[in-house]
Amino acid sequence: MRAAARALAELEQLADRRLGAVVLFVLGLAVYALRAAAWPLIGGRDLDEYLYGYVQFLDWHPLLPWSMQFRTPAPALVDGAALDVAHGLFAEPLMAVLFAGSVVAWAAAARAYGPRAALLVAAALLVYPAWGLMFHELSSEPIFCAGFALWALLVVRAAERPAIVRFVWAGLGLALLALIRPGNALLLVFAVFPLLLPGGWRPRLSWAAAFLAAAVAPLAAWAILNGVRFGDYELARGGNAIIPFYRAFITDKIVSPENGPASRRLAAAVQAHLLTRQPYKAYGVTLQQVFRRGSFRIHEDLYRLSDQVFGWHTNYAIERKAGIEAVKAHPGKYASGVAETIWQQLSKSYFRDLPTKGGKAAQPTIEHKGKRLPAPTEGEPIPGGQVVWISRPDNAIRQVWSSPTQYHFAFRTPQEHRHFDAIVRRAGSLSGNLPDRAGNAQLSLRLDQLSRWFPRSIVWIALGVVAFAVRRPRGSRTLFALALAALFVIVFNALGLFADPRFVLPVEPAFVLFGACMLLGRAQPR
Repeated sequence: MRAAARALAELEQLADRRLGAVVLFVLGLAVYALRAAAWPLIGGRDLDEYLYGYVQFLDWHPLLPWSMQFRTPAPALVDGAALDVAHGLFAEPLMAVLFAGSVVAWAAAARAYGPRAALLVAAALLVYPAWGLMFHELSSEPIFCAGFALWALLVVRAAERPAIVRFVWAGLGLALLALIRPGNALLLVFAVFPLLLPGGWRPRLSWAAAFLAAAVAPLAAWAILNGVRFGDYELARGGNAIIPFYRAFITDKIVSPENGPASRRLAAAVQAHLLTRQPYKAYGVTLQQVFRRGSFRIHEDLYRLSDQVFGWHTNYAIERKAGIEAVKAHPGKYASGVAETIWQQLSKSYFRDLPTKGGKAAQPTIEHKGKRLPAPTEGEPIPGGQVVWISRPDNAIRQVWSSPTQYHFAFRTPQEHRHFDAIVRRAGSLSGNLPDRAGNAQLSLRLDQLSRWFPRSIVWIALGVVAFAVRRPRGSRTLFALALAALFVIVFNALGLFADPRFVLPVEPAFVLFGACMLLGRAQPR
């Protein structure tokens, strides 16, 4: 016991020194290297669209603007540069630095509440494979993980010793989060937090104003640049179609022509312009099936359908209105679905599938009207081949299906065709710079098993609430604020999206911070 107490005291002393941060950073690099043996860096969610944005970033009139306008620029720049510089040689080292730096940032934030809290947060994040896995999938997730860690540290330091310059940095950190994922711009409501800190009204108002101005200025500048460049003065295009239509269509399956006029207009467009072409025609997809199946592939085709039929300038207003009509028609199902998604996000973890062995299995087939066709994969009603990223305001690039499973692109001019081929080749070469080694299946299995036993977010939240009721640690309002900000992100995503750990894992350390600091943080003086 004495030896354990002495070791703990030495660790606490190390956590109080800058050397502790250096040691933790090196330890984070070592943990990443170990996991990289099981999980080589792979392309994550929507990496191809981020690469299209990176390839065309300096093109004032890009041929493929959809990917650039639908998303904010930070992931495209980081992911593209990681795969571009030295043919991707530094991509994994960069992710290792982001992982180790994120662990250090969260531990430094916890250090404001005491060395023991910092040690628990650091240890928890080092051993949590599901959160660490985000840094082995190149997409927006690792950048969001690192950005949220930085923002949390800036907020803790601003709350610890409030000053205008500290809240300016916190506001800039929030702007970075919104440039990583546009939905994070709603965290501007965090501007009320400085008003809850101790002090007079005048300094608190100045802190809130500094935070808000610093956060809004970069986002407004990016929106203005989008307006000058593309004619759309907004942070990202299409966000109003996600909530609630995406969820109502795919997850809850409550979108129906009977819901209202916008739903009927959408159904009429689907009937006239989607079901009459391949592969819908060959596979016999009906209007009823479109709305009953909740297909990801059909949803992506609905984006292009909207751009072509209703016009690029409508910014998917029909989908948004149809989603609202669906919620009004089925409020109970939508509300229960959102609640279920929030619960799943807080109570489940994430695993990477183990590599499969064996040869390629024969593709199953189905029969329709006497013709045998390849069966669509993933339980979808149609084969893959959705290319919303080719959408343009002038519809100059068209997807032409030559058979139920084959298609090609048609262009207005040969120059556009050559430019298109160059962009696709360039993005493909960048994607090819990802590591091609195979991961260690046994180590991957062990990491997945460890992730299964790691406390879920709901456990950290419950631990923090109980500890707060018993101990009332110092600075608890900041811990509540960060936990509520993380919960706000989860709830916002649940309003428009299905349950996916990628939407919660980047902010999950806020719950670890909440529980650990409430439990081990310095108690409030009585």
